[in-house]
Amino acid sequence: MEEHEKEVKFKSCLFFTISRLFRVVNKFAEEAFSEIDICPTHGYLMLLLDEKREGLSVNEISENLTIAASTVTRFVDKLVEKGYVEREKQGKKSFTRITDVGLEMMPEVYSAWKKIYDRFEGIITDAEYLKNTSISMKEFTETLEKGNC
Repeated sequence: MEEHEKEVKFKSCLFFTISRLFRVVNKFAEEAFSEIDICPTHGYLMLLLDEKREGLSVNEISENLTIAASTVTRFVDKLVEKGYVEREKQGKKSFTRITDVGLEMMPEVYSAWKKIYDRFEGIITDAEYLKNTSISMKEFTETLEKGNC
C-alpha cells in the first residue's frame, strides 16, 4: 500500500474519528459536571432515576445506560455516598431510587446537560444539522449494536 493510501485510510478511519469525537465531547461533559462534583454518567443515571421515581433494578439501569451491571453498582455506590440515591430491598430484588437530596440536585444536573448542549450549539450553529447528526449517530450506534449480537 502506498504512503498516500495509508494516510487517506488513517484520516478516514472510523475508529479514530469516533474515538476523537468521544474525547472532545467527554471533555465538554466533564467540564460541565465538574461544577457539581459528579461525572456525566452519574448525571445521566440521576436523570434516569428522576424519570423512573419508582426505582430501577441494576439490570434495568445497565440496559438503559448500556454499561455492565458491575459498573452500575459502582456508580450507584458513589451516588449513595453523596446521598443522591438509595437502595431499597423488595423481597429478593433491590431497587435504586432518587432521594429528596437527589431531587434537590436535579436543577443543577439539568443545567449541566444544558451547558453541554449550549456549547455544541455555540460551535455548530446549525440546529437542524446538530439534530440530524445526533439522530444519525444514534441510528448508527443501534445498527452496530444489533450487528454485534
